[in-house]
This record gives sequence, structure tokens and C-alpha cells, in this order.
Amino acid sequence: MRKYFSDDEFRKVLGADLRDSDIIDMRIEETYRMIRNAEKKAKKKTGRGKNPWKGIGIGLGCAAATLMLAVGFCAMNPVMAKEIPILGGLFAKVADVFSFGRLPEEETTELHTVEGEDLPEKEEADESYQKADNGIRVTLTEEYASNQAVYVGMRIENEAEFPEMMVMADGTQNLRLKTMEHYSFRTNDAEEYSYNERDVEGTFEDANTFIGIMRIDYSEIDVDESKYQAALQEAEARGEELWLTDENYSDYMEKYEVPENFTMDLEITQIIGYLAEPAEPEGMKSGAEQEQMSEEEWKDYMMTLPEEWYQFPNQYENWWKDGSWKFDLAIEQKDSNARLIPVNETNADGIGVESLELSSVEMTLHIIEPAGTLTFAVALDADGNKIESGSSNADELAIEGHDISKVYIYVCDYDEYMNEIKGYGVPGNHSDRSFQEVLEERALFKTVVSTQ
Repeated sequence: MRKYFSDDEFRKVLGADLRDSDIIDMRIEETYRMIRNAEKKAKKKTGRGKNPWKGIGIGLGCAAATLMLAVGFCAMNPVMAKEIPILGGLFAKVADVFSFGRLPEEETTELHTVEGEDLPEKEEADESYQKADNGIRVTLTEEYASNQAVYVGMRIENEAEFPEMMVMADGTQNLRLKTMEHYSFRTNDAEEYSYNERDVEGTFEDANTFIGIMRIDYSEIDVDESKYQAALQEAEARGEELWLTDENYSDYMEKYEVPENFTMDLEITQIIGYLAEPAEPEGMKSGAEQEQMSEEEWKDYMMTLPEEWYQFPNQYENWWKDGSWKFDLAIEQKDSNARLIPVNETNADGIGVESLELSSVEMTLHIIEPAGTLTFAVALDADGNKIESGSSNADELAIEGHDISKVYIYVCDYDEYMNEIKGYGVPGNHSDRSFQEVLEERALFKTVVSTQ
């Protein structure tokens, strides 16, 4: 798993269109606290004066997950989850709360599972898609693969009852998995497993059963870092440091071509939930109290909190179970609507759009952005409605319910969009100007793409 990320990559992952909310602010503060702790540890290892983002061994997924919770975390009413329809297969059951909506049933592969009522303490590994360990049974129910991602349906059953878990405003609930993964097309690390954290987005059917969908984006698994790892080892042998930056990234990082057919070895090692009523360490000060502190006072205060408060998972905010749930999956891309639409348009400053990548459920914008330029891209459908992101990557858009026969794309200055433009796209903003009118006027680059 890659441990070093550029500032630009980090910005892209966290570049969600966040709405003002005290709870969002709290979650952002928690993310910042987590980052600060990682920064503190990194400085102990690397010394002061280094760029902490380059040396922190913190996965983007962990920080992004916290912010994703912040975006949707506006209510904690478990009753909302009971309103979700549960007809059909698992994909259909969670379609209303899954960020990308309904997955194409005609191109979904049903996975054979072993039937059984009991939850044995330990079940021997076999070729099935149902494994049990430590009182938890994990069943893989179905899979779908497009040209952009793999989606896996999961049922997670607890012999004991789950504690009451967080419910977001739209009824969505999440479990987070720590995993070890290996993909057959990653030939340069054939014996290596990558360590990841994956969100399973869905709902609790009852106190003992969670159902949801795990999405694995190809951009998370197609990076070949073997050249970088070799150079890193050589640098360490010489007693030198090697930092991965925006400038030298392409010198060390290459990409695998994700084939239409490949296998995935998946081992889940930890299952984590987010408690509906998280606790706080003794002596924890309120957000208002922290706002009154100077920077130095706040830093000193943060150092007084328990070490576990900075860990994930932790007893204050999470429930979790350790174990081993191993699966072998054969992946086949089946999406008949998958295609890449070249655009290759830029303005005089080199800002533009390279291509649109489409499937039945999502659209990825491939933006052209010169080094040192920070932008934010927005896509509107044929009716002028904003197409929202379905993941922590702001350029991965959920297209269900949109007419995408024609797509309007606007690339804006990042700070200008966040501070001045995005508010026009919030429903009920009461402006006499439409979001599209403002984008037409303020965007650095704009184009219209036909997908027919």
C-alpha cells in the first residue's frame, strides 16, 4: 500500500463540496486531530523542517472516511434505516442508500454461498463466499464490475447484537473493513498483499445483521510503486531520504492496465463500526472552548488527551472485531455501457478535460491541470442539474437519475469555487441566479460533451 501522497492527491480526496454544519466542523476537527497526531509522530522520525505530508504514513482512506461521515452525519436516528425497501437481492435492498444508486441487475454476478444458521467460532477456509470467525459471519452475495470499479455485496452477521450504530441523514450506515488484498494483474508484487481500509455502505437490517456494498475503485489498485520502493531502499542503504513529490511522482510511479478479467484475494482482518453515541475522553473541552484557545494553547491541550483518542478504531467512537475472513474472487467486467469519451480540450493556461469515463452507474472526469494549479471540476447534466460525487473523490460522479446525453463541464479555481461559487449549487440558496449561470461566468474552463 502506498504510504506517501502528494498535496494535490490529498486535496482531491478531501475536496468534497461540504455544507456548513456544526457536526461537519466537529468531524473535520477530528480528522485534523488525527492528522496532527500523525504529523507529530512523523516529526519524531524525520526531524523538523520536512514537509509532514510527504512523510506521514497515514492512509488517505482513513482521513477521507472521517470526512465522508462528516458530510452525511446530520442525524443519528436509527428509525430512518427501517424505511429502506428490502425487496430483491442485496444490491436492490441497499440501492436507496448507496451513493451510486442502483447497480445493473442484468450484469450482476450472484455468488454461491453456504447456507447455515449457526455462527461457529472458527470456520475452515474453503471455496465458498461465506466465512465465520470470532462470532461474525461474512457473506459475499453478489458482484458487479465496470470499467472503473468493482462492487461487492456483503452481509455481516453478528452472533451477539451490534451496538447502536451511527445513521446519516439519508439513512446510510457504514462499516469499515481493514483488509489484505492481492490482484492477479499486479505482477511486480506477485507475492505481496496490500493493506487497505474499505467502507461498506448500507444499512442494518436488524440488531444482528448489516448489509452493504463495498466499492473498490481501480485508481486505488492500479498503481505500480515497485520502482519507488526499490529507489527508497537504495536511498535508505545510503543513509539518505527519498521524498515523493508532485514533481518526481511520474519518475517513480507507473500504472498497471486493469484487465477485463482478473482475480482478487481478499482477507478481512478487522470490522469496525461507528457508534451512534460516541463518548469523549475525560476532560475533553467543547468546540467553543477550543475556539478560544491560541494555536499554542490548542497544541498543548491536544497533547493532554489520551493516546487512544488519536487511534482508529478507539473505544470512544467505535465498535470493532478482529478476525480472519478470506475470500477468492474472480472478477469480470461486464458493463455494456462502459466507454471512454476523449475530449482533449484545454484553455490557454493548459486547464481542461482529457476525457470522460462512463459506466452504467458512474462517470469519472479526467481533468487536465498544470502543476501548481488547484482546480475543482463540476459537471451538470443535460437539464442543468449538478451531478454529485458518489465517493470521496470529487471527480467520481453518480449518474443515476440524470440525463447525461449531454454533459456540461466547468473547471474552476479551487479556492474561488469553495469560497464563492459552490453556495449557488446548494438547493434553496434563494439566489436570483442559477448555479449554471454563475459557472458560465466564473469557470476557468468550460465545455459541453455529447455522450451519444
